[in-house]
Amino acid sequence: MPTITIEGQGARPDQIAVTPESGGGALDSAVLLKRVPGGNVNSNGPLTNIPQYRGLFGNRLGVQLNGISVQEVGPNAMDTRTSTVPKSLVRSIKVHRGIAPVSAGMETIGGAIEINSRRSEFSNNSTPKISGFANSGFSSVDTGRYFGGLMSLSNDTHRFHVGGNTEKGNDYRFKDNQKVRPSEYKRDVISVGYGLRPNEKHEISLDYDYKDTGNTGTPSLPMDIGYVRTHLGSFGYQGTLTNNLDVKFNGFFNRGDHLMSNNLLRPAPRPGGGNQRFRDATTTLESGGYNLHFIIPEFQNGHLLVGFDGDLAVNNSVISDPTNGNFFLNNFVNSTKERYSSFAEWNGEITKDLMLEVGFRYTYIHMNTDRVSTSMANVMMPVHNLQNRFNNSDRSKNDHLFDASAVLRYAASNNLNLEIGVARKTRAPSFQERFLWIPLESTGGLADGRVYVGDTSLRPEKSYQVELGANLYGGGAYFTPRAFYRYVNDFIQGLPTNDALTNMVAGGIQPGGPGPLQFSNIDAHLWGVDFETGYTITDYLRVDGILSFVRGKRTNGNDNLYRIAPVNGRLSLTYERSDWLASLTYVGAMKQDKVAAFNGEQETSGYSILNVYTQYRPSFSKKTEGLTIAAGVNNIIDTKYVDHLNGINRASNINLAMGQRIPNPGRNVFVTLRYDW
Repeated sequence: MPTITIEGQGARPDQIAVTPESGGGALDSAVLLKRVPGGNVNSNGPLTNIPQYRGLFGNRLGVQLNGISVQEVGPNAMDTRTSTVPKSLVRSIKVHRGIAPVSAGMETIGGAIEINSRRSEFSNNSTPKISGFANSGFSSVDTGRYFGGLMSLSNDTHRFHVGGNTEKGNDYRFKDNQKVRPSEYKRDVISVGYGLRPNEKHEISLDYDYKDTGNTGTPSLPMDIGYVRTHLGSFGYQGTLTNNLDVKFNGFFNRGDHLMSNNLLRPAPRPGGGNQRFRDATTTLESGGYNLHFIIPEFQNGHLLVGFDGDLAVNNSVISDPTNGNFFLNNFVNSTKERYSSFAEWNGEITKDLMLEVGFRYTYIHMNTDRVSTSMANVMMPVHNLQNRFNNSDRSKNDHLFDASAVLRYAASNNLNLEIGVARKTRAPSFQERFLWIPLESTGGLADGRVYVGDTSLRPEKSYQVELGANLYGGGAYFTPRAFYRYVNDFIQGLPTNDALTNMVAGGIQPGGPGPLQFSNIDAHLWGVDFETGYTITDYLRVDGILSFVRGKRTNGNDNLYRIAPVNGRLSLTYERSDWLASLTYVGAMKQDKVAAFNGEQETSGYSILNVYTQYRPSFSKKTEGLTIAAGVNNIIDTKYVDHLNGINRASNINLAMGQRIPNPGRNVFVTLRYDW
């Protein structure tokens, strides 16, 4: 199966790896999650796709890049964690289906995603070998193009690589050649790495990645990207200490600078019909961390993994007015989140055909932030009082999180595996949810058009989950259904506030708009089913499909959870020979009328589209063996449709009204070339 690969022996069962080649004309690597049962994305812009899994999104999902935790610079998640590496440099995106093991990381209440980028690899002999790849692509819907590649020099002891990618596109089009403005994008990436393997027992790696995102639209948010510049460096070691003890270590740092603007790619707004309000925002991130894991391959008929993880992130954000040098608003000042965690996980055989995976994790989290200030406090007494109230509050917070998971797998026959799992997972509030002291839309990318305030007294979320599943294979067919239920105590959700100060200030920031929401603790539950299935019709013809359903509600029944995908799925018919393939894919979703009233969420209609994809690998000579040519058409009949997880329009747009949900791209003809050597 070239589109979705299920890891075999040696990896955790039900870990689904999606390769970039399966994405067709998708630009951002996060969009590949739509090819995973239960996976989806909240789209706020061409490079701002927030991963979602079974109804939970944002920092409820643990995201790791090559084994290290990555953080976002922007308080509105414009630089989402899955956008760290462009699709052309991604080797695979792995999703732990269902209950993620505790070893997958800290705060994986909604699941765990691992992004593996393309790097150099050691060879099997001492003679240096040059290898690499180059690729490029073009898409018609936004006149987009990209060029990327990686070159490596390696032998059995050393490996070195340098790679990069540049991509650029214009505002994309939808039905009848209308455009979504602003949706242009620009991103450049450089990657350098070195590895040393002095013998078979020890390996050291050094890696550095630089990302520079230029002018990029985020029409679902109040500002667009001026730039995002990040430096990510890491040091890794893995080795064998004794015959029955392995060790793996990763240390990293991450520095990011970010400029947002409401007047760079769109006209500055006129709140209440008054004068234009010009706003820029500059943010910085400084973070670093480590993972130290010990593996005992043979322990009580299984293997034992013990680990220690930790990281630190410091965020700053200042809002200014480019037309008025005296205006400033410090909405986050040294907002710090420290995490220190340890875990133990055992995976082994209890009896013949019965496997158990069980793990426990403890995480200590300390959060704090400095005093805030704004020039508005000098002229607006409600803002002055709000500022003083926050500065005089207890802003130092400590959380103790306890996670546990257990998954039992039974091989009922050669063709049928059964699974039952239970878990308790936790998450501490984000710095936005705790420290957003003045009503703003700095919400981690909620994109509902509402202003929010935080609450320093928020409690961590605690999720209790049960999952039932089966894997059925035989006769050229496979069927892997999963059913799940999750109860979340102290789920963090925005609720209307009765605080007089907050309401007065919100009325000045967003005149005539809906009332502000305050991040609050509620109880919620989510449940659903998803499956992956397929059948080999002939030696060359097969059909594959996925279907996902999730429902999320408050437990008191008076509202639905925000931004939950409707029933959705895809069905592909693929004809494949040794050197070429062709595929026709149906993608569809039902209407979503179970929406969140507190967020003012709009209902959406269902849709159906068709995509076609073809790929050719010429093999008539050695010079062409590394060449791959691919082409396709997404949305063949140019249907105007709206994904429910798209944000609402916040920019003046000749084709879209303010508050209207952003439509998906229209017909897109794309071509890609790749050459490996």
